[in-house]
Amino acid sequence: MADVRNCILRCIRNSHDPIILPDEEEIFVGRGPVTKITDKKCSRNQVSLRADYDAMQVRIKQMGPNTTGVNGLALKKSETQVLRHGDRLEILLGQYVHRVEFEPPPSVDKLRTERDGKKRKLDEASRVNKKLCDESLNMDVDEPSSESKWETIDNGKLLIYTAKHVVAQPKIAAYDLDGTIITTQSGNVFPKDCNDWKISFSEVPGKLKKLHNDGYKIVFMTNQAGIGRGSTNVEDFKAKVVRIVNKLGVPVQTFISTGKGIYRKPAPGMWNALVGKKNSGVPIDIAESFYCGDAAAREANWAPKKKKDFSSSDRLMALNLGLKFYTPEEHFLQHTAAPFKLPDFNPSALPSDLPLCEPPDSKLISDTKEVVVLVGSPGSGKSFFASTYLVPEGYHHVNRDTLGSWQKCVSVLESALAAGKSVVIDNTNPDKESRQRFINAAHKHGVKCRCFVLKTSMQHAKHNNKFREYTDDNHEPISDMVINMYKKKYAEPSQDEGFNAIVKINFIPKFCDPELEKLYKLYLLEK
Repeated sequence: MADVRNCILRCIRNSHDPIILPDEEEIFVGRGPVTKITDKKCSRNQVSLRADYDAMQVRIKQMGPNTTGVNGLALKKSETQVLRHGDRLEILLGQYVHRVEFEPPPSVDKLRTERDGKKRKLDEASRVNKKLCDESLNMDVDEPSSESKWETIDNGKLLIYTAKHVVAQPKIAAYDLDGTIITTQSGNVFPKDCNDWKISFSEVPGKLKKLHNDGYKIVFMTNQAGIGRGSTNVEDFKAKVVRIVNKLGVPVQTFISTGKGIYRKPAPGMWNALVGKKNSGVPIDIAESFYCGDAAAREANWAPKKKKDFSSSDRLMALNLGLKFYTPEEHFLQHTAAPFKLPDFNPSALPSDLPLCEPPDSKLISDTKEVVVLVGSPGSGKSFFASTYLVPEGYHHVNRDTLGSWQKCVSVLESALAAGKSVVIDNTNPDKESRQRFINAAHKHGVKCRCFVLKTSMQHAKHNNKFREYTDDNHEPISDMVINMYKKKYAEPSQDEGFNAIVKINFIPKFCDPELEKLYKLYLLEK
């Protein structure tokens, strides 16, 4: 046996004690008191885990009927995969996220040799910055292609197909795939299977060949989250891509985002991979390059009887990258530009001169003991505000996500007040009922209670949540449905509820890293 002393499965939200995985012993994990999972969709024996201390890996098999996730990708029932130190297990896909940890952790040298020879991140604390930087992408530098090849990047989150005779060029002609290069043979919106396709317009092959002859590198960039969900077979889709490229008769490099992370348009991950590692070091001329796609933010009836575009992701990615943008009709058929509508929320145009508080003369920190009840949707910036402005001033932080129930929040609140501390309640608190519990506790202890309402718009909150998904592995994704439910339940706070004052708070992000600020100011939402 190696020097491994222990292997554990740690809940990233610390909602239960770590689960010990003994060496070469099968352990079942699922719904029950150990994980505190009560969701009936999760089987009591959802997954089987067997740790191998010598190899420093854990073999996982899905046993339950509903889908388990590994590093964001779907695991099929009875399929076995290998987890290593730092890998993420989602007991249900996208939910109940845990991390595999060996104690002591493997050396950097050992990590470098694992994962099919792909480089492992050297410093977990700076993982995000390195991933955003070109030089850190976990792939080989591209060389001129003499043979066609497939690459699997970042645990399958990005697939790259480089066809034979692809050559690096400074000019890039980049395209979406579905609805741009191809459409369905059946006429359905979504393909029936991987054989249900045809070239969108008769002009496509000739246009691509002319661009290739004019010194452009032809690149496809496509979102295919069905692969990550398990609804699209990855090998079938790979075969489809090869057939499409062969049909076109021109060398193409294809980037395929299989999930919801940084590689998914409009985020810049696929383009960063191209720029950083997959163009043989040849600098790309942005002014001479362009992107073409059908997710273009066009409103209904942009052409007679045409529906509203399902997404804006293609146009927004082009805006993020500073590329010229064309719709398929404009590019292949020389149609005039159709009207379109960009999202109301533009992250690059956030005002920089907003006061933190409204009214501006509101006192942020009280001279006397108090309770501050925060009100705001998920992603509105409540925790950031509390940890940045109130906790450093001695306010005790109370959060339901950490404590698990409102009853525990009230109990901790009362204990902190009894100890002479001010308290900030960092929950969503959308309605009178949820707020009244904390108002009553404050009055019981004879202290004032103020309400701080985050003014963050719903779209801004969704943007913040997406940013956290990209930059924080410990953050569980929050669906738009959760934010929309908050909006439905929301009742504007009033002093009639018992608050001494109501203060509006503007969310003003702060960054210690320019790369993170750059990412934050990009369009991250698809519409």
